[in-house]
Amino acid sequence: MFKEEFGNEFFVIQEGTSEGTQIKYRKDGFWYKKDNRGHEGRAEYLVSKFMEFTSLKTSEYVTYEEGTINGSSGCRSRNFLTGEEELITFYRLYYNEVGKDLSKVIGNMDTMEERIEYVVSFIKESCELDVKEYLSKIFMLYMIFLNEDRHTNNIAVIYQEKTQQYALSPLFDQGLCLLADMKVDYPLERPL
Repeated sequence: MFKEEFGNEFFVIQEGTSEGTQIKYRKDGFWYKKDNRGHEGRAEYLVSKFMEFTSLKTSEYVTYEEGTINGSSGCRSRNFLTGEEELITFYRLYYNEVGKDLSKVIGNMDTMEERIEYVVSFIKESCELDVKEYLSKIFMLYMIFLNEDRHTNNIAVIYQEKTQQYALSPLFDQGLCLLADMKVDYPLERPL
């Protein structure tokens, strides 16, 4: 477990589409996230520990560590990007190319199969990546861990500036798994 105290110089201003957006800091090659809704840091840690016992390669997921940030619980992970890489979410990639919100576009489709095929096709055309197996892994994991916060802003590709190519991002943001949101959705006094 780590213990860190941060001033405002390490604070990362982030606007998100996620209901579970946490306060984030970046320092010395680590990303830090303070718990916002309960036990997100513990959920991140437990899910990444579980993934160690799967057939996933360690490069396919982000490993988290529990700790305290400015006296509050949270987690940290190593920055998985190099200086020449940029994380681009499916949401941002689609918005930059089409000018629309991907989640709203696929939300208007009738079936899950249509939605998946649309996203797979878009990423194939835009990035020359086949994301079918990648999405299958994500869907399987969020079913196992009850991830209620999977959306187009936390599924991403990595853009390599030097080669101008894309790669799949490791799986990240498991903070609202395992019923970790004890403040809003799963308070202890309410039966499941």
